[in-house]
Amino acid sequence: MVTRGSNAETLSDSRGDSPGLYDDATDIAGPLSAPTGRVEHRAVLSRWEKATATVLIAWDVLTGAVFIGWLVQPAHLPSRLVLARPSTVASLVAFGFLVLLELVWVLQSATLWVFTMRAEDPVPVRPPSGLRVAVLTTIVPGKEPLELVARTLSAMRDIRYDGHVDVWVLDEGDDPEVKRVAERLGVRHFSRRGRPEYNRTEGEFKARTKAGNHNAWRAGHEHHYDAVAQMDPDHVPRPDFLIRTLGYFTDPDVAFVVAPQVYGNVHNGFVEHASATQAYFFHGVIQRGGNGLEAPLLIGTNHLYRPSAWRRFGGYQDSIIEDHLTAMRVYATVNPDTGNRYRGVYTPDIVAVGEGPSSWTDFFNQQKRWAYGIWEILLGHSPRLLPRLRRGQRLSFVLLQFFYPSVAVVWVLGNLLTLFTVTTGIPTIRVSGWVWLVLWSLHLTSSLGLFQWLRRFNLVEHERREWGVTGMAMLAATIPVYVAAATTALLRRPLAYAVTAKGDLASSDRLRIFRPHLMWAAIAAGGLLSALTMDRDEPALIVWLTVTMLVSLAPVGAHLVRRRHTRVVRTTPRHARAPGRTAIRLPPPHRNRS
Repeated sequence: MVTRGSNAETLSDSRGDSPGLYDDATDIAGPLSAPTGRVEHRAVLSRWEKATATVLIAWDVLTGAVFIGWLVQPAHLPSRLVLARPSTVASLVAFGFLVLLELVWVLQSATLWVFTMRAEDPVPVRPPSGLRVAVLTTIVPGKEPLELVARTLSAMRDIRYDGHVDVWVLDEGDDPEVKRVAERLGVRHFSRRGRPEYNRTEGEFKARTKAGNHNAWRAGHEHHYDAVAQMDPDHVPRPDFLIRTLGYFTDPDVAFVVAPQVYGNVHNGFVEHASATQAYFFHGVIQRGGNGLEAPLLIGTNHLYRPSAWRRFGGYQDSIIEDHLTAMRVYATVNPDTGNRYRGVYTPDIVAVGEGPSSWTDFFNQQKRWAYGIWEILLGHSPRLLPRLRRGQRLSFVLLQFFYPSVAVVWVLGNLLTLFTVTTGIPTIRVSGWVWLVLWSLHLTSSLGLFQWLRRFNLVEHERREWGVTGMAMLAATIPVYVAAATTALLRRPLAYAVTAKGDLASSDRLRIFRPHLMWAAIAAGGLLSALTMDRDEPALIVWLTVTMLVSLAPVGAHLVRRRHTRVVRTTPRHARAPGRTAIRLPPPHRNRS
């Protein structure tokens, strides 16, 4: 067990956490129980809640189906079926795309039903004593502030467990200052810098990737431990991190345990708030549904794994989103000791609190990496791995991998169809624009109502109070980035792995980060101008083009307002500013274990 001394040195902590947000959230799954040798689960939703969810989702699907049924009536076809005319063929193709767009929306609602109905929490298990555990974090000097990593290492030393715990920092730069802090804190230091065998152009030890860094450490040290916990350098663990997670490994088929990714800087600004609220539904419903489908996702920010399982398939996979692909490899691998396939466990217990992106640049780069990674896996790995998974796991991964492509497809098809009608004058469908708008609005309202009801399953009280408006706004604002990621992936262009900059080293925003948004705004503005000057002012066309332009310009406007505000703050006299930093105390090198 790690204890802390009384002497200290002071470093600055610029994260600016909102105090108390997750202080009482480490036991959401319930009290610890005696191990039974098999992880057990209990349903998140009561029978009444399942019935209510079924009705709401059925209504959402029904409104979408009614809309589609109304669209495909023969009287609404764009023109007489004279296929010899190119205009007729183009019109019918556009009509098919329009129906496909609405079908994607309905399928997204059906996806919610699958995960909501299968949502389960694991029954927490008391951990065995005497295990050897490694707790790891990483640092990329120049991208992650040393004081931020020092804070995390200090908290790692405070983790309670009746066994042997080693704390490690995996340093990509072999930096002397990192070594000094590691020595001061009494934690172990590792670096693969200067070792060609651990810095390859691809594969298990790919250079300048998180997976390659961890796999390099694994090659020399993993075999000394019964379990390995790892977290990003901004994720500060709670003292009972191991007590709430290690017990699940008493089930020999459990290969990893993953906890929610939450942010403590949620109230620091719009980007921080919106990026945090985007994840509430994922951790409150989707990951719990993954438990029920035996396919919770591995999240790289904070999790634990069984070293013997990782060795079976080569550890973290070579992907720009290594955690997603690694989870697929886990579920496709058989445990030779039991003959069963390995499993993962998602616990809703919040055992570490991190720092979300604080700039548009860092957020968009993060989202582009995730979206690109899904395309990369879809095109290169899913056809091979999905057939090796159980039925529920296949369903889960297909539905999850459907998200980013479906959002991009809806955006691109919607705008292409609108521009097709505006520029050619050929209607994709012959309907009353106002009836179309009413039916579309009815479907949209039912979807929003469903999301509002589902927020009761967010993990903690402040998340349940959120209406989710900022998260939905941020999702909309990120769609041009998802389209850019899809284009890059489909053209087979590489996307370099990039660490999300943290703390004082967070990226500053420049207008060039909004290039996809400005491009779509220009396209929409051109379409609007054409529609108005060419007398093609149907409500559906005007609404879609206006929404596209507003969604594309909103983050640009928010950036300009924030930049202006920052300039005002910089001109404020120093004595008038509120202090922006708090001090943290680092313990002395002395360590006791019990």
